[in-house]
Amino acid sequence: MSGPSVRSEAYDPSAYWADPSRNFRSSTRLHLQHILWQNTTKFLLEPHVQASIDQEKPLRIADLGCGNGVWLADLEHELSKKRISSQLNGYDINDANFPPSAFLPGSISLTKLDVLSKTLPEEAIGAFDVVHIRAFSSIIINNNTTALLSTALALLKPGGWLQWEEWGTEFVVETASPGLSTVACERIAGILKAGGDAQGMKVDFVKEFDRHLVDAGFRQVHVREDVKRRRDYKGWTEDFLMIWEEVASFFPTKAEIPQAPVTKELWAQLFADAVRETERGVALHRRSLLTVVGRKPL
Repeated sequence: MSGPSVRSEAYDPSAYWADPSRNFRSSTRLHLQHILWQNTTKFLLEPHVQASIDQEKPLRIADLGCGNGVWLADLEHELSKKRISSQLNGYDINDANFPPSAFLPGSISLTKLDVLSKTLPEEAIGAFDVVHIRAFSSIIINNNTTALLSTALALLKPGGWLQWEEWGTEFVVETASPGLSTVACERIAGILKAGGDAQGMKVDFVKEFDRHLVDAGFRQVHVREDVKRRRDYKGWTEDFLMIWEEVASFFPTKAEIPQAPVTKELWAQLFADAVRETERGVALHRRSLLTVVGRKPL
């Protein structure tokens, strides 16, 4: 669907995710997203990764783009129940959502770091049994996964596993019953797709997830797809609405740029209309989640 585009110069992934305004609202969204993700995949560590764990040896895991650390916190709880000793390190370009260390288990450490930078902490190189990545599609420009996969490979021990979880490619605007209006939701989806395409923000790379890992040097590569549960559609819809609400920061006011194809005022009206549509039974979601795993050669 076509529509007015986001200003092409407006989006810088690093600047966007490092912005202090990614605060308690974005953290709330990450908590919701994590719950929904777990409802869909039913695992924290993908089965091939889980099967590789030697329960007699201390385990080191890195979570790239860890956000508020919710995945690590759940993983620590699961590993502790199995009496598996672990050191869990989270890295994110923005530490605004990090919980105080006093509230975290001693085995979890969160560090501010741009994981796409060319300089990684010396002590982290080759240190991890597992590297975890989730929902990085807004960071991948022009389907170029090289920098991220190079970082993951550098952090892993020989024989260590990468687990990368990502949105599926199909965005769906779905109605609970015939005849419901989807005009506002479809228009917003169209604006965001046009803006994303202009910025090179495509998710085509997930269609060849396995090839990207193989080309980067990973072995024993496996891909799985998990379809979302219909009973979670409302939660996913609210997760996307929170994302759409954040996007308002990209647009100028009408007073600033009167001729802009999308202004803050127009977006606010479209967003309000979209919320009303969802309240009447319109769902917003990507139909499935994809997980790819691969092993660093010994």
